[in-house]
Amino acid sequence: MATRQSVGQLLEECEGALRFADYEYNEASRLGHYSDDEFQKSQLYIEEALTDLDKMYGSANAQQRDMLQRMEQQLNDIKNDMIVLRH
Repeated sequence: MATRQSVGQLLEECEGALRFADYEYNEASRLGHYSDDEFQKSQLYIEEALTDLDKMYGSANAQQRDMLQRMEQQLNDIKNDMIVLRH
């Protein structure tokens, strides 16, 4: 069973990855080839966050799974946006 603290910590880490990716996406949209390394790093953080969510999902209760699914959707949305961005 996942603890409230471990789920909360994971969600905070995911929110950080989400903020970083959102920032890089906006910068790339605005400036083009602004910083390919940082853009790719933010994509890597998104992938790592999705992997961590998947691992946590198996030991989460129903309420925690709901929170994890919502975060997963947000991460997948920005991931897809970054993939289709022509920067």
